[in-house]
Amino acid sequence: MYKMDTKNYAATIRNCYGKKVPLFVYGGPGIGKSEIPRQVFKDIVKEMNAGPRSKNPLKYIEWTSCSLVDKKEIILNPDKYFVFCDQRVGQMDSTDLRGIPNLIDKDMLETIPMSWVVYFTQKNAHGAIFFDELNLAAPTVAGQAYQIINERAVSDRNLGEDVFVFGAGNRPGIDQAHTFDMPFPLRDRFCEFEVEPNVTEWTKWATGHVNSHLVAFVNWKESYLYNVDKNSANKSSTPRGIVRASRLIGEDDVTSNEVFASVSISCGEGFAIQFKAYCKHFQSLNWDSIFKNPASIEKFETDKLWACIGGLAEQYNKFEKTYKSKKEIQKRFDEITQIILYMRADFAIVGLRLMKDGDVKKFSTLIRNCAHIDEVSARYQQYIVN
Repeated sequence: MYKMDTKNYAATIRNCYGKKVPLFVYGGPGIGKSEIPRQVFKDIVKEMNAGPRSKNPLKYIEWTSCSLVDKKEIILNPDKYFVFCDQRVGQMDSTDLRGIPNLIDKDMLETIPMSWVVYFTQKNAHGAIFFDELNLAAPTVAGQAYQIINERAVSDRNLGEDVFVFGAGNRPGIDQAHTFDMPFPLRDRFCEFEVEPNVTEWTKWATGHVNSHLVAFVNWKESYLYNVDKNSANKSSTPRGIVRASRLIGEDDVTSNEVFASVSISCGEGFAIQFKAYCKHFQSLNWDSIFKNPASIEKFETDKLWACIGGLAEQYNKFEKTYKSKKEIQKRFDEITQIILYMRADFAIVGLRLMKDGDVKKFSTLIRNCAHIDEVSARYQQYIVN
């Protein structure tokens, strides 16, 4: 099966959405099969509102997060919203898709639709229906979802013209999930591909969302971004698990025993043991000495350099909490860029990206007023521009 990384996954969703072409995506658990489409459609709505819909902007809404009152409002005013609806088909029965049978007289039976069906089958509805875990569903339920994707209809109700429907599921025989095979005639109706995690693309997203030390660690040990243990009894590491670990860690000291436990239960002991080694390198860093003598990092070995990258990113993210004035923030930023200039190019690029991608506006202001702007631009112009 054709494979693509997460960047091309996002581009393919855009293409299929624009043409309303049926799509089915395979991939391992926790790699972003549902999170990436969310960001794609948020971006699409922003672009639409900045262009053709500037006078009548759409509000991006996630259906599963709405209250009953909100859903009634959205259904009454479909032209004001773009709805992303994530339906976990593996947890459904047939009535969740087709609706509840209702005998209206002795000769006729109709179905009472679910609220999301009422919205998406209105003529001027906008949005996307995402059938996740599709191949985990019982064949009778999955078959109805496939029919909705292909025929663009739920029971006797047609989907709106601006509604996109697509599905995703785990890889048969690989992901230790009890999947059902999709019949060939159905597969032939879909575009299909397998999405694979990509460290560079994940880093762009994770910066500003995930603890900077975890981001630096994954860039050091790339295989741990998605590392499935063949022993199903052991915890594996996935992008979703790393986010979970980051939430548990928060702003705690990454060298504490509590952090090791949080990482272990989120990403597995193998990941945690390697991350603990990273943390020991970070703990060994003498920041006063590094800032006084930036050239000293030229003697650092690879593992210690990664810990330095994570530490610098951590300091950058805490500028507003650490310093009281813009002048102090600028001074520290200049000192950080001075250190980065002594790093090997591949490390310097990651360091600059970890700062820039976390807050582009903040980074742009600081780099524009940086004492070392000429030297940084001469070496890394393409990585610091917006």
